[in-house]
Amino acid sequence: MRWIIRIAVTLITLVVLAVAGLFLIPTNKIARFAEGQFEKNTGRALSIAGDVSPQIFPRLGVKLEDVAISNADWSGKGPMLEAASMEMGVGFSALLGGDIVVEAFDIQSPVIRLEKHKDGRANWDFVAELGGGEDDGGGSADVSLPLAQITNGSVEFVDAGAGQSYVLTALDATVKLLDLKGAGRVEMSGLYKGQSVKLAGVVNGVQQLLDGGVQGVDLTASAGGNTVTFKGNAGLDPVQAKGAMTGSVVDQTTLFALMDQVAPRIPKGLGQKVKVSGELTLTADNQVFLRGATIDLDQNRLTGALDVALKDTPYVTARLQGDSLDFSAMSTDTTEGDGAANAGAGGWSDARLDVSGLSGVNGEFSLKANAIDLGSIQLARTDLSGSLDRARLVLDLANVGVFDGGVSGQFVVNGRGGLSVGGDLKASSVAMQRLLNDFAGFDRLVGDASMSLQFLGVGGTMNEIMNGLKGSGRLDVGSGELLGLDIAGMIKNLDASYQGEGSKTVFDDITASFTIEGGVLSNSDLNFAAELLTATGNGVVDLGGQTIKYRLAPVALAGRLKDGIRVPVIIEGPWSNIRFRPDLKALIDTELEAEKEKLKAQAKAKEDELRAKAKAREAELKAKAAAKLEDELGVVRKDGQSVEDALKEGLENKAKDALRGLLGGN
Repeated sequence: MRWIIRIAVTLITLVVLAVAGLFLIPTNKIARFAEGQFEKNTGRALSIAGDVSPQIFPRLGVKLEDVAISNADWSGKGPMLEAASMEMGVGFSALLGGDIVVEAFDIQSPVIRLEKHKDGRANWDFVAELGGGEDDGGGSADVSLPLAQITNGSVEFVDAGAGQSYVLTALDATVKLLDLKGAGRVEMSGLYKGQSVKLAGVVNGVQQLLDGGVQGVDLTASAGGNTVTFKGNAGLDPVQAKGAMTGSVVDQTTLFALMDQVAPRIPKGLGQKVKVSGELTLTADNQVFLRGATIDLDQNRLTGALDVALKDTPYVTARLQGDSLDFSAMSTDTTEGDGAANAGAGGWSDARLDVSGLSGVNGEFSLKANAIDLGSIQLARTDLSGSLDRARLVLDLANVGVFDGGVSGQFVVNGRGGLSVGGDLKASSVAMQRLLNDFAGFDRLVGDASMSLQFLGVGGTMNEIMNGLKGSGRLDVGSGELLGLDIAGMIKNLDASYQGEGSKTVFDDITASFTIEGGVLSNSDLNFAAELLTATGNGVVDLGGQTIKYRLAPVALAGRLKDGIRVPVIIEGPWSNIRFRPDLKALIDTELEAEKEKLKAQAKAKEDELRAKAKAREAELKAKAAAKLEDELGVVRKDGQSVEDALKEGLENKAKDALRGLLGGN
């Protein structure tokens, strides 16, 4: 960017002329001469529409008014530079010795238009337009700028190839440069997209940096309350950097406004305030790599590596580790207004769940931590990875310690066009008492469980999600205790209503499968095994309404008594006050059924007895009838012949005999 050198040399010549002819040369001649010299050295027209005034106070120099520098011939944006006034001051003692030392350079209210053509040409590249090479055409002169200032300026940058434009307004800048080829200090402030931005620092080798080289820099930039410092090497064409970086984000609104986005609502612990440090590499294709990173998200500290692709929506790749992390604010209400979470019909919150933060970035990550506090869930050692794509977060759980056990599987939060949560999870050795107490306030089931769960919930509040939940799963609880229910005591005391102090039932195993539809969990195949006791169960758990209605049908001493002892138990009520009670109606119905069966058996036995007696009496009467037939009629009944047939046959024989007698024996 040798054009800066050309402009500086030309304007310094103008100062010399103005000072030398302070009282001798007409100012209009100075202006015309300056315009000619500027165009000769840069190929661009310099117009001075206002006065050219030599100055003695407050500094020796010259003031130009209404100054403009023409743009490249392919640009249609107007002058490259327009300024209300331009002042330059030189050192008097140096001037007397024949040297030019510019002590001050001040441009008032300039409008600077920088452009890159689609073919890559830049409107600030004067050397290319003049066909210049390595020869600066005057750039070898020693130029110093102890103080260069821009006041209330604006800069517009248009990149036609990328289809992007940027505007910086209210620009105030100060540059201190003792040697163009040496170190320079810059301080500037302005407004970008309505947000206050600042830059300050030191650049080693200003000319080399402007010419596209990589030079050492020590810079601090800020936007609102957000700051970033960098110390290392950097280049401008293309933009690149490598060195130590520290950054702080305390003003999310300003940060996202710079990216033309609305700041998402971020729960505490996920980055309401952010501090970052590490070794930074910025490549020419807008890739950022941070190694040896330390990232503070509010009260949480993470270490590892971070890569960011700077796009319309940044793409972040992170590999992070942490000790004890607190994300408990994720489970608290962030609704605007009174700030209170209104209870839904079943006790779940009606507060709107805000996951807009998921749309602010895309990427993939891995996280290892010794402990994570999620508010409603306390995680132990955690190893997980995930991806975030257009507001859809997918967590792959390799091994997450929870409730003294471990969980693996996949959990999804989808914020595209609404909110849904789902998962396919497997758990082992989970402490059921802790799990049920934290989620449902139910602490009566003691035992370690293995389970599988597939679920999907849709809604904008926890109340909507829980009342619309659907899915399926299976539960297997090893040996444990069911507190508040003493089935053995009921049997021992022969009292179905027995509720002893500290009552409990010790079991060997519980298995069950279930389905969830409309927020209601249904089960029909529960099996409960304990010493001298088995049980089956069925019923529903209303997850949305936070109530339970379940029937447990235990059978005790089945191997020792013929039918065993049966004491059905009803488990029902809201989660906050679950009640166990014997199913007395079922007991009565069972006893009545047994009595009915007994009476039926007795009736059948009596019926069989009467039938036997009737049959015996029938046989007796038939025997008497046969004997009488033989005695009185002389009829002998043949085997298998009925009395009626025998009598008929006998009568026929008698008739035949009588007929023969009448016929004389024939």
